[in-house]
Amino acid sequence: MSQISIGSAVGAGFGLIGRKPLTVLAWGVVRIAFVASLIALLAPMYIALVSAVSQSAQSGAQPTPEAMRDAMMPQLMALQGSSYLIQIVGLLVSSVLYCAVTRSIVHPERGAFAYLRVGAAELFMVLLSFGAGFVVALAIMVAAIPFVIVIVILAMQKMVAAAILVGVLAALVLIVASIYILLRFAFVVPMMVEDGQFHLFDAWSRTKGHVGALFVIGLCLMLIALAAEVVIGAFAIGLGVAALGVSAGGLANVQAFFQLPPPTILARLAPWLVVYGVAAIPIEGCFMAIFMAPWAQAYRDVTPPPQPIPAVAPPIQPLPAAP
Repeated sequence: MSQISIGSAVGAGFGLIGRKPLTVLAWGVVRIAFVASLIALLAPMYIALVSAVSQSAQSGAQPTPEAMRDAMMPQLMALQGSSYLIQIVGLLVSSVLYCAVTRSIVHPERGAFAYLRVGAAELFMVLLSFGAGFVVALAIMVAAIPFVIVIVILAMQKMVAAAILVGVLAALVLIVASIYILLRFAFVVPMMVEDGQFHLFDAWSRTKGHVGALFVIGLCLMLIALAAEVVIGAFAIGLGVAALGVSAGGLANVQAFFQLPPPTILARLAPWLVVYGVAAIPIEGCFMAIFMAPWAQAYRDVTPPPQPIPAVAPPIQPLPAAP
């Protein structure tokens, strides 16, 4: 049985960044473009809310829930009918990007349009994402019922320490079981991207004997994520402080800056928001490569691509006999 190379799997995303930097940037552009569109759609609602609160504060009256509701009602009515559409589009964008990263490992020869497609694999992933949410929530509720019964009985007997211990044990069992199930389905997307067919339970069988290696891969990625969050978080905080200082004319004027009308605040911060968006493009692209490619590489280690069938040379025809 083929074994997973943990090192090559964890480094698969970094290899993608080195080999195909423009492709990785394209993934970041798609992600940031969707986020920017979502912000542009939701921004009027929040601006109306802040304006209502600001006007109430300037008049000396406390903003009431009814006033805030009336200020947000037009935007809420407009968003109510499109909320499901936003969720579907968001799932589709995430599925397209995830499948693109996976395709770059499973089918590196299909690099047109930065591996971005809207095909069977992407649609299957959207459907699985919808169904998985309901199934996971139902499974957790069913699995938690025995623990809840035991905790209630112990609490009625005033055995508080035992009830807390059972609660902690229940949380650990649910966490371990969830991680195990996720790892057993880790090859669902790579299998669908490879042949364009729907795969679910056969992906479970494909990960048999590889859960330990997949867990180590996930643990390494978690450590990388923690280190990246520290570095990127420090950069984001520093850039945010600089943006506030420049927009407000000094950090001492930040409090007065936030008392300005919301459109004025947004106009002053707009250039910095553009800077944030541009800086986020390579970060998002690299994050997708680093954290999505390892699972496709692990699948490729377990299931090598089929070898091309060599062409068979036509048989040599004997020369005709001389007359």
